[in-house]
Amino acid sequence: MPQEPRVLIVDDDPLVGRLIGRSLVGFAAVRTEFAVTEPDVIDWEGFDLVILDYNLPVRNGLEILEEIRGVRSDLPVIFLTGFGEPGLAEKALQLGSNLFLTKPVGPKRIRNVFQQFFPDMDENATAPILLEEDAPTADRGFKAKIGEKKEIFGTVSRFGYRSAFVEFTLPCAVSEGDEVADIRFRFGDQMISSGEGRVGGAVLTSPTSVETEIGIRGSWHADVLDRGDQGELRGGDMPDHTKGNTSVELKEEWSFLSADYRLAVHDLGEVLNAVFNEASAFETSVEKEDNSVEKLRRDTNFVENTARLYGEIFWSAVERFEKAALQVTDTDMQVLAKEFARRILYPYTLSSPFLSRVVERPIGVPGDYGMLGQILGNPQEGFTIYDRIVNSWILSCGAASAYRYRVSLLHREIVDTVRECANEQRTTKILSMASGVAYEIQRFIQNPPGMGEVEFTMVDFSALTLDEAKRQYANLGRYPAGISVRMEHSSVIELANQSRQGTGASIPDDGFVPENDYDLVYCAGLFDYLSDRLIKSVVAYLFSLLRPGGKVVISNFSTKNPIRSWMTYVMDWKLIYRSEKGFTELIRNAVPEGKIQIETDEDGVEVYAVVRK
Repeated sequence: MPQEPRVLIVDDDPLVGRLIGRSLVGFAAVRTEFAVTEPDVIDWEGFDLVILDYNLPVRNGLEILEEIRGVRSDLPVIFLTGFGEPGLAEKALQLGSNLFLTKPVGPKRIRNVFQQFFPDMDENATAPILLEEDAPTADRGFKAKIGEKKEIFGTVSRFGYRSAFVEFTLPCAVSEGDEVADIRFRFGDQMISSGEGRVGGAVLTSPTSVETEIGIRGSWHADVLDRGDQGELRGGDMPDHTKGNTSVELKEEWSFLSADYRLAVHDLGEVLNAVFNEASAFETSVEKEDNSVEKLRRDTNFVENTARLYGEIFWSAVERFEKAALQVTDTDMQVLAKEFARRILYPYTLSSPFLSRVVERPIGVPGDYGMLGQILGNPQEGFTIYDRIVNSWILSCGAASAYRYRVSLLHREIVDTVRECANEQRTTKILSMASGVAYEIQRFIQNPPGMGEVEFTMVDFSALTLDEAKRQYANLGRYPAGISVRMEHSSVIELANQSRQGTGASIPDDGFVPENDYDLVYCAGLFDYLSDRLIKSVVAYLFSLLRPGGKVVISNFSTKNPIRSWMTYVMDWKLIYRSEKGFTELIRNAVPEGKIQIETDEDGVEVYAVVRK
């Protein structure tokens, strides 16, 4: 065996691969693969350990594990998944997995497991990272004081219950037990502040950095920042939006909020606190056990049972919050209501991976592929059992269910359109505007109905999103015969404006110009942010791109969204809601010659217009 064990990580999530790779710096030479799309493309003889995810594009982890065991019986394989399915654990172990781990796993756990297989490795050794791709990160600054003058700076990696995990560059200026004050977090476009806290344990994440838990005492204060004026992320002063606002003054301001609203917010906090206490007690009772299949079953069952037991209480508290929040909607109290809700609820909710991603908004909204991918993925994600429960709750709400329905509806429209064109023996042309990574197209490619040729064109204004789309589609492997995908960087609003003004010299030579013979054009998830005037303009433009008989599909969140105030005040996710009737009239005014069919999801949270030309 070489001096430095060679470790292969197979995981389609670049953040997971990066975390594991960083955790093994100084222990092993690490290579990351996003997928193993075909047999025999990996030389398994070239590795000493494989860390293998289950949920992968094209071929899942069980299929790859079978391939490995057909070549090498001695290669240690750690099976990794976030799905938490007991049957899956048994299958992996039966196929020859040496160990089964559930996501998320922290750096310390990764290294402990690694040393089970390589106990003689020198912890002071330095090993290169063969492949470590950094995903784009948003502003995650941390600033605090130790004593009167000493300031410390770091980067927020994640939140816990009433704590934050901060990465410091070595040599680290803080030690376990240090008292810190004047705490400031910048998380996306949020400024979160607290008076004081305490430094907890630390874990080495690389030869040059350490991740430290900062426990936070008391309440948190949150402000929304102007993204255009945030200053330097590290090493400089972060804007202080709390100067001149003492806690006494803030409490006096809160008294202007209705008692119903304040009580509803506190009720939500109390429910979450009760769940945290119960989940922590359970986690403590089993934390000394081995990571066995039986423990996995109990953890998963506990999450499901606790979510079911407290779920009715939690959603009842959310309903009270929604009703109470109506008293401050469209008033000058909204800013204060947001501040109060976030101060009380952020300590309980930011440890949910989904809610944390929403608050951070690393690539902004709409179209954050990370948020949308989490809605479609495993709801039981999180670093602790409590985090997994809260994450499951939020991803079971009507708004998340509406997005899952959206993907199914768009996939259905694609299949129906392809079938129509196949009957006419011609190629199907489909245009997805503000496409994101278009999970519905991926679903079609993975299981095509086998009817004729299809040309997909995906258009999005975010270069980062298109880069992620290219990565995900590359992981699908070779497309089935007759299917092609083209990706273009452009904005539907700019294209609509150019169309209205006339093309001419306004479009660069290498710019994208849509054709006008598409069989299906769809744009979902964008109109919730546009004014009525813009919607009319964009809908008319999209309709003009259709061939006779073609159809356009558009959507808008409706006024029936059951967590409308939660999204606005807690998640800082403000949408423009329209009733089914209002949205229908808007579309009819935009394309009076179109044949309009209206549809909603089961709970009526999102309304869709299918307009035939």
